Amino acid sequence: MKRLVTVTGPVAAAQMDGYLIEERLLDHIMIQVMDKGDGNLEIAFDERDRRFLSQFSATQLAEWLQEAMLHVEAACPLETRDGKAAWIADEAPPRARSSIKAMRPARQEHDLPAGLEFLRRS
Repeated sequence: MKRLVTVTGPVAAAQMDGYLIEERLLDHIMIQVMDKGDGNLEIAFDERDRRFLSQFSATQLAEWLQEAMLHVEAACPLETRDGKAAWIADEAPPRARSSIKAMRPARQEHDLPAGLEFLRRS
């Protein structure tokens, strides 16, 4: 499971500058990365950049978002809206409870049945 985290703990969203996907047209265009809480991350352009992005085709936008996701998964620098560094961390799934039961304590000397006294430790 993947989670967005900062040094202070998990966060719901982070962002990256579009220039980081090596596309000059996206310089200062923020790409949002949202943690849905189920181990999946969602990526989208910031709402404030929709007007500028409307001049590009849906196919082009989808290609850029796909490229951005590849960069995010490859540990591209992210930040929260207030400028704190963020990154993706793998969260281990909760461990399943073991079906193995604890052993009972070792038997004492007097617990051995007759005929098995030779098993006593000396």
